[in-house]
Amino acid sequence: MEKKTTEGADAERVSRWEMFSPAQLVAKLRDYFGPWHGRLAFSTEVVSDTADRSNLSLEGRLGRKWTADEVQLNGHYDFNQTNDLTTTDTLKADGLWRHDFKHKTSFIQYRPTLEWNRASFKAGVPADYVLLQQEIGTGISLLATPSRKLRVGVSENLFDVWNTSPPESHNARTSEAAFVETESRLPWGMLLTERGVYYYSFASQNDGWENRVELTKKFTETFSTAIRHELRRGSPDGTA
Repeated sequence: MEKKTTEGADAERVSRWEMFSPAQLVAKLRDYFGPWHGRLAFSTEVVSDTADRSNLSLEGRLGRKWTADEVQLNGHYDFNQTNDLTTTDTLKADGLWRHDFKHKTSFIQYRPTLEWNRASFKAGVPADYVLLQQEIGTGISLLATPSRKLRVGVSENLFDVWNTSPPESHNARTSEAAFVETESRLPWGMLLTERGVYYYSFASQNDGWENRVELTKKFTETFSTAIRHELRRGSPDGTA
């Protein structure tokens, strides 16, 4: 009887451990969200050498695809301190709705982006801001295969910037843009995505561009790693 009791306790402990294993947690999330797919990432670092530095980064993604529609929701938070002085405190959220027309050769899309920077400086003076960008665009799919995608298009962008540091202010402007988006599935379970945007304006001489490229390597159903590079130069929002 004691042996059976011990084996039963071991089985109970194993089942409890399995219940909180990454695979079981992912299965529960999949049952809850259904056809939605997502990713949650977290990183932190504390360094003490010539200066005391601490970094924190959080990111969440959620997306779903239908026959002719795709929805994406993304959130990202970065916080950095050096010698108790906050150098980065930025929250970004963006979304995407894309609708493919018949035969999937053309599409329309809407991209809202919200950025809240609470550690921005200009000429050494605090210049915190909240940026809301709304992009409405249309384009064509030049390549659409399971392993390769290439989309190009044009869009109209509305920028609203609220300066939250004294003196508080608000300004709004519009800008036209041309964009290109690529997706490439590489060997060994890797995915390379890139989006480049060039902003121009018929009403003024202001222009700018931004680029985002990311390489993701998927190891298992629940574990992946990625490297991403983002660059923004002279964008019409006036913040970068």
